[in-house]
Amino acid sequence: MLITNGKINPIFQENSKNLNIRNGVGILKNGDLLFVMSKKEINFYNLAEFFKNSGCKDALYLDGYVSRTYLPEKKWIQKDGNFGIMIGVTESKK
Repeated sequence: MLITNGKINPIFQENSKNLNIRNGVGILKNGDLLFVMSKKEINFYNLAEFFKNSGCKDALYLDGYVSRTYLPEKKWIQKDGNFGIMIGVTESKK
């Protein structure tokens, strides 16, 4: 866990040199999900801090080095590598 009940996991060190491409998912106060993937290497503390500053009460680290994002509307299309798990967000017609 990156954040639990609004608190950053205490095992993370603010100045950690453990840097990598990382991603995660957080839950905003209104119940919406926030999916995040870094474009540059980041440590766990700074990733957790981003979720906290974005208003998430809880956030979970998903994976790192092997991460890819396919988000054409933001011109972020990474199709290289193998995908083990894919997470998609859909909306139903109302």
